[in-house]
Amino acid sequence: MSAELASSPSLRPSATRSRIAVPPGAAPVLLGLALLVIPTLVSLARLHWSTESGAHGPLILVSGLWLLWRERAAIDWRPGSIRTAWLFLLAPLLLAYVYGRSLALLGTESLALYFVLLLLGFFYWGPATMRRLWFPILYLAFLIKPPFGLVAEATQPLKIAISQLSVSLLHAFGLPIGASGVAIQIAQYELLVRQACSGLGSLLTLLAMGLLFVHLSRPAGRNPALFLLLAIIPIALLANFLRVLGLILLTYYVGDGVAQSFAHDLAGLVSFSLAMLGMFAVDSLLRTGRGGASA
Repeated sequence: MSAELASSPSLRPSATRSRIAVPPGAAPVLLGLALLVIPTLVSLARLHWSTESGAHGPLILVSGLWLLWRERAAIDWRPGSIRTAWLFLLAPLLLAYVYGRSLALLGTESLALYFVLLLLGFFYWGPATMRRLWFPILYLAFLIKPPFGLVAEATQPLKIAISQLSVSLLHAFGLPIGASGVAIQIAQYELLVRQACSGLGSLLTLLAMGLLFVHLSRPAGRNPALFLLLAIIPIALLANFLRVLGLILLTYYVGDGVAQSFAHDLAGLVSFSLAMLGMFAVDSLLRTGRGGASA
């Protein structure tokens, strides 16, 4: 009798439930997606994530996949959840993907891939599941590389403003400094305020981290969450202003060789850390204010 119990089918599911089963028909789809996703991730890691403006990429990817994993119980494989006619949109999206990849237009490539995954998500998981996963989907959109022309146009006013403000402050303290556009002349050294120092990279990273923080902490009411997200903009700009100020002072007192070596990357790390602390400080003040108001 014990032998019959050991071979009884009712005792087998506990062993099979510990495995991650691939739904029938999903293997070809997953293989095709891997052929699209992996090359793009490699290109992002090599060409974008290795730069200061895209250094947030690995963090967004890991945390975004973790957010999806948290909701895995709600994800169900339901091919045909929307009309098959919607899949005709795959043709122009895949053409845009191939166009971007063949011409090394990483922004076009990553944007097209994002919409391919979005469309397939609606088809295989269904609108109800996609609505439940709205935040991870929105959050992973930060992996899309912004177009270079748009970034250059958006950062130019920020770079000029940070340059002028830094020069005005240091000139008031008697330092021999001047500026022309984004070029700063201090003593015998000339510095250029690059895109990474304009604040846009930190702004995008902090906005993504702020969204994640608000989503996980779930503060009571929409106003505190909205105020915290809006506060990220001046926090990021202030942190980058302090970064530029620090690099100018390092160049003047220590020399260009030190300021443009390890100190440059260290200044970026310090400014981002200060910005994160600023975001947490604003959140703490908001929570304290709500506690005082409720008391």
